[in-house]
Amino acid sequence: MKKSIVAAAALLSLLTAPLAASVEAAAPPSAPSAPLTAAEPPAPASSAAPIGTSAPAVSAAPDRSPMPEERLQPAVGRTADGASRIRLPYGKDVKLQGYYSAQSAYFTLGRHWQLRAGVLHLELRSSRLSANSALTIEVNGKPVRSMRLSDIGESGRSLDVAVPAGDLAAGVNEIRLSLGHADDRFEICADDRSDENWLLVGEGSYLQAEYKELPATGELRQFPYPFVPDAGERSGEGTTIVLPDGASPAVAAAGLQTAAALGLTAEEGLPGLYMAGYSEVAAGKHRSDHLLYVGPASAMPQALKAAAPSDALSRLDQGALLFRAASPLQDGRLLMGIVSGEDESVLDAAARLLQNPELVAQLDGSAVLLPSGTNVNRPAADSSRDRWSLEELGYSQGLQVKGPFRQQADFDVKLPANKLVLPGAKARFELKYAKNLNVDQSLATLYVNGIPAGSKKLDAESADGDVWEVQIPSGAARSGYLAMSVAFDLQMTGYDCIRPGEQTPWAYIAPESTVSLPAEDERAMLLEHYPWPFIKNGRWNAAAFVLPPAGDSTDLSREARIAARLGSYLTDNSGSLQARSDAPWEADSFKGLQLIAVGTPQDSELIRSVAPQLWFPYDSGLSRFVGNEKRRLLPDFAARLASIQLLPAPEGGGSLLAVTAPQEESLQQAENYLSTRSYGSGLVGNATLVDRWEKAMNHYFADEGSTGMAERVSLSSGEARLFAILFGTVLLLLLLGIILIWRKYRKNR
Repeated sequence: MKKSIVAAAALLSLLTAPLAASVEAAAPPSAPSAPLTAAEPPAPASSAAPIGTSAPAVSAAPDRSPMPEERLQPAVGRTADGASRIRLPYGKDVKLQGYYSAQSAYFTLGRHWQLRAGVLHLELRSSRLSANSALTIEVNGKPVRSMRLSDIGESGRSLDVAVPAGDLAAGVNEIRLSLGHADDRFEICADDRSDENWLLVGEGSYLQAEYKELPATGELRQFPYPFVPDAGERSGEGTTIVLPDGASPAVAAAGLQTAAALGLTAEEGLPGLYMAGYSEVAAGKHRSDHLLYVGPASAMPQALKAAAPSDALSRLDQGALLFRAASPLQDGRLLMGIVSGEDESVLDAAARLLQNPELVAQLDGSAVLLPSGTNVNRPAADSSRDRWSLEELGYSQGLQVKGPFRQQADFDVKLPANKLVLPGAKARFELKYAKNLNVDQSLATLYVNGIPAGSKKLDAESADGDVWEVQIPSGAARSGYLAMSVAFDLQMTGYDCIRPGEQTPWAYIAPESTVSLPAEDERAMLLEHYPWPFIKNGRWNAAAFVLPPAGDSTDLSREARIAARLGSYLTDNSGSLQARSDAPWEADSFKGLQLIAVGTPQDSELIRSVAPQLWFPYDSGLSRFVGNEKRRLLPDFAARLASIQLLPAPEGGGSLLAVTAPQEESLQQAENYLSTRSYGSGLVGNATLVDRWEKAMNHYFADEGSTGMAERVSLSSGEARLFAILFGTVLLLLLLGIILIWRKYRKNR
């Protein structure tokens, strides 16, 4: 009997082991993957350790720390006659492959520029087998140069193409490079190895344009120009937000809200933005900047008040005043004012108006009085929606591909950072395609973030109106960002070889096609979900900055730059951003808020009060961080570190983002990761340490929002459900076998 039971148990182990392994492999990962680190995220804990208790370690620190994302930035210079010259780089290599290929790059030129001549500089390399191919260059649809690739070769060459001023346009410019064949008798065959026919455009290629910058006017509708140019150098350098000396938290909050309005269109961030009290600005180098005054008229310095329209100042009991005038502190610079009467709360509405481009475009003249109670909110998107059409994603004409063999149409879908995509995501495509296709060999395939989601064989009878529904793999959609590609393999009937342009096959995706992404709010409080929890569904989420001590313009400016970067995530301006005076974390004024604090423990009472409970705490002398089981730290090294640490509040649902360092000069190392996009992509985990070389070291600790095992293994997916059914069936059969053996044994006795 014992041998029978042991044998049954062994059989159970053998049969269930591969099933368990399959279920584990099919389960989603326990935490979002870190894009720039090789380490695995931790196994989530079931609950968080409250502040004041020791938090158990749940994973080792990443072996490789993320580095700032390297990007080639626009370069601005001057010509001999005083005009401006800008170089807009490609920023990455572009590869054209095959006998028939094309790629477009887009460059934005300022709407306030008087454009002059331009130059397209290309760094090219081509394969030896592409000698008979030809390159055609188009600028905004106009051909400007064609050449054979035999003039390039694998050793490469640089090419400068003159672009007439008339071919350039204010706004977005398209540079299209097309690879074709110089001989129109050339035929492309299905079995040709066209991958060996390639052209590489190096990342050092650029579009250069010369221009005269038009002077800013007093028109309010030009905002955010000239504080943030619409093209070129957009760092915020040369722009200062001016607060009255001794500004109240409400005024400081309006100043930070104004910084967010400036950052609305500056996705890279505004690392040069400055914010300070008037006395410091008037006495220092920032007096020569473009100025944005935010505050009540009663505290407005006389030099600035003299530039405001006096008739509007007399009516401030009706609302807030917005005006533009020449700066009294520097010739050729602009002053913009956001001014209130005794009721400082109207400043928030005026700053939020600047976050609504549609209303800004309606501001007429150089001065506008915004009546109290005016609704300045942007039309709010439905945060519960889970389906988008291509038209709603910006593809109002749909997507079309032309040409034989494999052709690809790309689009993307981005959800707010606080959304986690659930199983059940799918796409529904309404297709049309040419009737001269060999449908037995023609396919459409969907890729989501590089993962194949499904394929469809094209059907001759449905060529004028086909519908294709395809499930999106759970693993591909969990990030909330979906890069989607529909690849068409278009094989023509009776044509193994064709000439370019001869009976060109095509396929079309209608704008009514939809992508459905059921999602729920992400609970994990991790830096890779930033700007969550400070922004939720594109709106401020009870976010509040903790103000530095009065007169500390350095840390106040750091907070303004962080607010500007957060502003680029705003799609709903109905939420108010708050500011709070410094206090211990236990203060009632902090309850339920998502706090951002910047400073050293010597200067910040909040950071000093939480110093022992940080993931990487301070030592008793507040002079260095203390290492733990995640990372050992040498004293001298720890004293020069900066950190970004995200902690859940012990109660009330709030949180704290502590941007802190033992030394004031080290804070810039951490601030860069929150104020500049190229750095921010390197943030993951609960705590990031940044050394003086700006290298980030990320760490995961326990978090109350981490998903448990039951949530990670989702039985909503088809694979997991199938494995569960098979596992249950095998278990049932084995149990039945054991019972039968046991009954037979008893009967024999």
